[in-house]
Amino acid sequence: MNPKNVDENLLAVPAVKGVDTEQVGGFSNILQFLFSPVARQGIYTAIKQFKPDLAHLHIYYGQLTTSILRPFHEAGIPIVQTLHEYKLVCATHGLFANGQFCDACQGKNFWHAVLRKCNRKSFARSFISMTESYISNALGAVNLIDHFIAVSAYQKNQLVRLGIPEKKITTLHHFTSTVAEHPPDQSGYYFLFVGRILEEKGIGILLDTYARLPKPVPNLKIVGTGNNLDHWKDYAAKLGLANYVEWLGFKTGEALNQLYRGCIALINPSLLNETFGLTCLEAIAQGRPVIATHVGAFPEVITHNIDGLLVEPGSSHALQKAIEQLLREPDQALAMGCRGLEKAKKQLSRANHYQKLLGIYNETINLH
Repeated sequence: MNPKNVDENLLAVPAVKGVDTEQVGGFSNILQFLFSPVARQGIYTAIKQFKPDLAHLHIYYGQLTTSILRPFHEAGIPIVQTLHEYKLVCATHGLFANGQFCDACQGKNFWHAVLRKCNRKSFARSFISMTESYISNALGAVNLIDHFIAVSAYQKNQLVRLGIPEKKITTLHHFTSTVAEHPPDQSGYYFLFVGRILEEKGIGILLDTYARLPKPVPNLKIVGTGNNLDHWKDYAAKLGLANYVEWLGFKTGEALNQLYRGCIALINPSLLNETFGLTCLEAIAQGRPVIATHVGAFPEVITHNIDGLLVEPGSSHALQKAIEQLLREPDQALAMGCRGLEKAKKQLSRANHYQKLLGIYNETINLH
């Protein structure tokens, strides 16, 4: 339980390859997606050798699978899980289907995913998602976990509303490891998008908006990848944006932080029920403001007119107004960035996160 992982015992369990539900393969692959004997045996071995006081899980679905829960339970080891999505209450994780909010699986009615073809409009993929959800629940995805960590109050509220016991959930916001010492002393040179390049992440609305901005306009740098990347590149070109949009691919570490520091603002036009908004935090941690949609947990990270601007989701007009506002008022953008950096240092810091996390660990162990 050392936050810096100094002189801690580490043990690697056998790697388990996940199953890509986009490529629905043979029967053995589907069984592996639903239940992994290899992962289960690996956990038994790890428990025997490592003898942990507590197990902290993250996303294990489809790779380790719910098969790993029973070994911890049999050994009397309490389990904490950080929830990064809505998998416990939604067969396809996102409370989003066919372009809109969806909570039809409420009450463990995961069969709605098949009726609506929620997994990429595929009956087969949706059937596998439904089956996995039923099996996971039957094998203890809720009952065998001692305590859940929600990454935002919004996520916690949705989970409780859809049936997860409130007493089992604590909210603990993410943090970012890299925080600038000082805010930038001048405005940036471009707008920045960071994330998966998908329709539901708002990439289409962003490109449409950029096409309508009076030219010349600072370039838009797009960081990320997606299955239909060529489609979006062609779409941008058809909008006349070939000279205004730069596609940078996947970036991480210092290369990504430099892009944050050099931008006028990060733009996050997502349409999803975002559980947190890590890219928003990463941007303010480098002293830059964020233009984001008023969806999900974004308002917990970005405060309107304080460290960024929140706009109506799906509204190209509102997004354009926000972009033009920061272009007209670079001093305001700088001031927002300064306030955002201060928030990242004080409210969303690594130290605060670890202190609260250790409190959750200790309470869970004591109550087990």
